[in-house]
Amino acid sequence: MNIQPTYSSLDYPGKMALVLFTPGCNLRCKYCHNPQLLKNQELTKWDIEEIEEEVENNMDFIDAIVLSGGEPLLHVDVIKNFIKQAKQNDLLVKLDTNGLHPEETKEILKDLDYVAMDIKAPLNKYYKISDMYPNNVEELITETIDIIMDNNVYLECRTTYVPKLLDPEDINELTRNLRCDRYTLQQFRNRVTLDASLSTYEEPNPEFLREILENLECQIPEIRLKSRQFGNQLIKKSN
Repeated sequence: MNIQPTYSSLDYPGKMALVLFTPGCNLRCKYCHNPQLLKNQELTKWDIEEIEEEVENNMDFIDAIVLSGGEPLLHVDVIKNFIKQAKQNDLLVKLDTNGLHPEETKEILKDLDYVAMDIKAPLNKYYKISDMYPNNVEELITETIDIIMDNNVYLECRTTYVPKLLDPEDINELTRNLRCDRYTLQQFRNRVTLDASLSTYEEPNPEFLREILENLECQIPEIRLKSRQFGNQLIKKSN
């Protein structure tokens, strides 16, 4: 099966979800923890039918589906099948995306309940993270954010903090004018990485990451920290 299903109580906050990991991505993030999904494989009729059967068989045990990857919007026509099935059965739908596909986002936005977008670095500094990325990263991500926020779909933006690749000022810079409902800073984990040299990097101390978040100057309503030691912590929330 070219789409890997996983059951999770963490990927959609407060819900039990079936997470569908689609293959292929148009970035090559050095810290990618799903490098086996980077190759963009064709999704067959049989792949689609297997997943639809998986969802159908577990309808009583899940509240939502999460479309993840890789980059699921590389297969927008395929994931429309799963979204249609989910909505016919009153399931919530969450999209995990890198934000580089505004037109494809528009195609499915009316059926999305939640979007989690990975903002890898300040939009003019993607060279720090990936050896491959579009020249118009800033334009694409800004357009995608505007589409989501202007249509009142809940948006969480996330950044993985990798020592030596990012520094505290990068987090300040990328959040300063960021439009989203929630921002989560994620602790880098060195267990599986696309760039093998990152396996020698230490995981950043959660207290160090917390200090970064407490000193942010931004208008984002909710700020969170996700770490191995403490799970998903609320740092700030506007009333």
